[in-house]
Amino acid sequence: MDNQNINMGNQSEYIPVQNAYQPASYQEGSYTENAYRGNAYVPAQTQSTHTVDSVVSELKKQKGIMIAALIINALLLMAFAGITTVMFIRLDMVTEEMAADLADCEESICKQGRTVSAISNGMESVVDYINDEYSYNDPYYDPYVDYDYDPYYDQYPAAEKPVIYIYPENETDVEVRLRLNEGEMLCTYPDPETDGDEFVWNMHALPDGTLYDADGTEYSYLFWEASCYADPDFSRGFCVKGEDTAEFLRTTLADIGLTPEEYNEFIVYWLPRMQDNEYNLISFQTDNYDESCPLEVTASDGEVADVLRVMMAWQAADEYVEIEPQSFDGFERTGFSVVEWGGEEVK
Repeated sequence: MDNQNINMGNQSEYIPVQNAYQPASYQEGSYTENAYRGNAYVPAQTQSTHTVDSVVSELKKQKGIMIAALIINALLLMAFAGITTVMFIRLDMVTEEMAADLADCEESICKQGRTVSAISNGMESVVDYINDEYSYNDPYYDPYVDYDYDPYYDQYPAAEKPVIYIYPENETDVEVRLRLNEGEMLCTYPDPETDGDEFVWNMHALPDGTLYDADGTEYSYLFWEASCYADPDFSRGFCVKGEDTAEFLRTTLADIGLTPEEYNEFIVYWLPRMQDNEYNLISFQTDNYDESCPLEVTASDGEVADVLRVMMAWQAADEYVEIEPQSFDGFERTGFSVVEWGGEEVK
């Protein structure tokens, strides 16, 4: 071992190898110039250890994986919630569409039933069909079923606000009798007595039109409203622009025989519904109205009043309609006079 400089280092770091031949090119540890078979020391294999940095790095890696997994899960949950919300919204839309389609279908079936009924009943004009179009609001109405209720109740429009003015020559008691041959009474003021199918008011009347009941309560007129009175007749009448309706009514009602007080009350009641239409088809009813609800007013001395009845049927129109105009004879107020006015909108 002369001249051999072997750095033994710490003896505990080496393990003895007996009679081991270690080629210089593969020998670990310090370099030896001559290799020989005999006793020698070879450095021990370094034990595998984990440093603090490697542990921290590994934890960071695992943390990153967990965060990524949480983010992915959150995105999946958001996507699921979004899809579920869209499905519920779409379900609501489909439900509404189905309900609308069902309503349209029911309306179509109802109209078809009314058309068949109109044809089978021999209706001869479009006006007849229009009047019948709203005959039954119940979509399940069967035109071939004989229902217990009066068909006129729904088939024709209500007579709105007929009012009765009474002008005797002298202060007197009067009896007013109104009979409904069609429909039923909806409202009255003051309340009349009933005598079979007639409605009877017993009032005390002054020449200026003031009325008193048995209790001394004062009224300007009698009011009544029924479910219907007759099928409106539009064979003659007028087609008037909506914006010209006020002037038309003022002139025409004066020609028929209403006083300014009477026709002004008429106009302010109906004008708000009529003035914004493109056109109004107007017809003043005559014999058909008298036949459906006869009216008679008698004074205590037996004198029967002359009665002027003004019942206007009207319908909104989108364009001008050719119609034969009506003419009026006027009304002379001589002696005991009664004036009634009312109207109905045909839709």
